[in-house]
Amino acid sequence: MAEEEVLKFPKGDLEGVMAAHPHVGTWVHDFEKRYGSRPVYYGPLDRDARKMEPLNLIYITKEPIFVHIYQPPTGGDEVSQVLWFGLEPQLNDEEENFRRELIEILLQEAPAAPNFTTDEEFESILSGMIDRHTALDSEVRGLSRRQGRIWALLGMEDKRIVVRKEQRDRLRYTIIRDLVRNGALEPLLSDEMLEDIHSIGLKHVHMDHKVFGMVTSNIRFRERDLLSRYLRAMSERIGRPVSDNKPIIDGALLDGSRINIIFSDDVSMHGPSFTIRKFAEETISITQLVQWGTLSSQLAAYLWICLEFGMSVMVSGETASGKTTTLNAILPFIDHNVKIYTAEDTPEVKVKHKIWQRLVTRESKNEDSRVEMFDLLKAALRSRPRYIIIGEIRGVEGATAFQAMQTGHPVIATFHASSIVKMIQRFTGDPINVPIRFFDNLNFALFQEVVEAPGGGIARRVTGIDEIIGYNKHSDGVLTRGMFEWDPVRDKHYFRGMFQSHLLENKIAALMGFENKRDIYEEMNRRTEALQRMVDRDLTHYDDVFDLIGIYYSNGFDSFKSAIENWVGINHR
Repeated sequence: MAEEEVLKFPKGDLEGVMAAHPHVGTWVHDFEKRYGSRPVYYGPLDRDARKMEPLNLIYITKEPIFVHIYQPPTGGDEVSQVLWFGLEPQLNDEEENFRRELIEILLQEAPAAPNFTTDEEFESILSGMIDRHTALDSEVRGLSRRQGRIWALLGMEDKRIVVRKEQRDRLRYTIIRDLVRNGALEPLLSDEMLEDIHSIGLKHVHMDHKVFGMVTSNIRFRERDLLSRYLRAMSERIGRPVSDNKPIIDGALLDGSRINIIFSDDVSMHGPSFTIRKFAEETISITQLVQWGTLSSQLAAYLWICLEFGMSVMVSGETASGKTTTLNAILPFIDHNVKIYTAEDTPEVKVKHKIWQRLVTRESKNEDSRVEMFDLLKAALRSRPRYIIIGEIRGVEGATAFQAMQTGHPVIATFHASSIVKMIQRFTGDPINVPIRFFDNLNFALFQEVVEAPGGGIARRVTGIDEIIGYNKHSDGVLTRGMFEWDPVRDKHYFRGMFQSHLLENKIAALMGFENKRDIYEEMNRRTEALQRMVDRDLTHYDDVFDLIGIYYSNGFDSFKSAIENWVGINHR
């Protein structure tokens, strides 16, 4: 949320919002007539909003898009479904005709339009073309007779579409939304409070909301042909075309959100469906996760030491537990002067290191042209990176990841398993089949879950960290030791590894130059205090955190600690 938007519409200023955005005013007036109640303007949403009674509020996402949250009252003890209404500019019949006419003109001019490389440039070009082909009615009324005679002498006429300013604004929003952004789903994808978006056939779209849980939207596709065309266009735009022959595809939208499309009626009995797992536009930092309680500053300090000295880790958990978010958040702990190699099916890992080799798999009907995860990992072994990062291990590439660890290449990856026992079982069973005696090449595993947040809603918590000590040939098993555990009653993380950490004492202490290997716990405490100070100073923007840790790698700990006290956060620059 831009700071100027927050200041423009302070909390409670519904009249100001309605005056600036007529579509919100129209919605509120219609809602009052129908339900007899008036929503309040909340501003940017936070978790305290769920305490409002009755639940009837409007919040801003990205201007001019707003969201109305409403929970209808019930007569008994039954809890009603929370409704989510996306409020965006709407075209009337006349304006819809203008839109079609403008689209026709824009398509005719497209071959001669300037080249562009980003969506922002494309939007700017479209906006300029819309301005050229529309005229404000106030401008037309102001034309002098002399100007009109000049047009006549030239044998020309002014072919611009005459509109009011608010009409031009609505046309600009709608055309850019449909040609550049996400079409009918733009209100959903603009709301950072949404996590998962579920659309099944022609039913109303449902979403997992960070504050209100599962909500039902006012958005749905009314015709199956329209839905099919939309999904075809979206799949082609992300480079993974869907068809009746290939009805299931996975991909990533331009904002990094993951999408799964099930296209064919033969497969999806209620009609074409899709699920979008949204990702925050800004990468979440490690200090933000500490502030949210996902992990503790002490746990973060442990991760910092391990990643600085090349330990391999699996970030593991069930679906939607926040694995990729945590993986991205811990990457600044890797030395900023080394090469990072990422291999993914869909690009989700975000790296700020200067030397970043980013590779993704490629699908193809031609087997010789196909590039699979296994191929990317084989190539990684030849490119000499400091760290190999795998977006997600699902199959046989897991064995290659362990081969990379054996050859001295540290690996960070996400994996689906809720405990160390289940993780070992999955890796050593079909289809991955890592020999159990190879398991001590992995140094530790972090486990994460979705839990009920204190006060309601959902939250993510790191529930534990287990170190891999080694393979025990007598029991034909893997020795592990728990380092951290989460207490769900107190919502607190406890370090159980004091004077017991195999990694810190036996692998890292000597690399750090400690004669007494237990001095490493003092180093961990020192980093814990520094990270907690960053949290206390609200230094949670990802770029700030990356740059501050970069000072540590460039100038040492004292400079890093001093920079924390003197840093001006990016949100206040």
